[in-house]
Amino acid sequence: MGVTSFGSRDGSYGPVAGGVDSTLMNKSRGRRVGHPDTRAQILAVARTRFLAGGYAHTSMRSIAADAGVDVALLSYHFASKQGLFTAAMAIPVRPGELLDRVLDTPVEQWPEGILRTVLRVWDDPRTGPALVQTVVAGATQDSRTGGFDEFLETELLGRLTARLAGRDAEARALGVLLAIAGVLATRYLVRVPSVVAASSESLVRIAAPSIAVHLRGARLARPAARAIDGRSRR
Repeated sequence: MGVTSFGSRDGSYGPVAGGVDSTLMNKSRGRRVGHPDTRAQILAVARTRFLAGGYAHTSMRSIAADAGVDVALLSYHFASKQGLFTAAMAIPVRPGELLDRVLDTPVEQWPEGILRTVLRVWDDPRTGPALVQTVVAGATQDSRTGGFDEFLETELLGRLTARLAGRDAEARALGVLLAIAGVLATRYLVRVPSVVAASSESLVRIAAPSIAVHLRGARLARPAARAIDGRSRR
């Protein structure tokens, strides 16, 4: 699957070397003149809020109120709640938007497309180590990761579920994510030597069928059935 160039809203960013599009890496849209500390202030407040209340229960409006700024300023700097969370928690990519690019292709292409995207990001030295650290921190019993588990459920499981029709949509989506988690765990966390040594394309060939089985016979939901936050309205 080739890398498509998607510019930012102002057209200033394009794809970066290695295949991870810089529009989906954690970059701000700049600062408004006269407010040099505004972005840093928002990030500090957002991190505190996410740590205290988690992702699902923390609103953009509450963060803006605590930071003493208009909620529109959060959208100006970070575009969305997902963008604010990834910036505040130092997550180097926006996984929900990466997934959306794959989900905009025919469902038959999802297994290989999802795996290629995941492996590309996790193999990239600019993004992979930070993702590993985030996952390890989230698995630590005493760690507080600001609702990273809720973030993944909303931005990944929720988005995938919303694209599928039928009562088994969530079960199918969960099966897909479990298969991906197995690849990530053995390659980047447990670091099984044969898995670490394998090329990304060989892993795609080996693991794609385990994802495809959960999507066999799947029907896509109508666009009108999708909720704004990625969850289905069915």
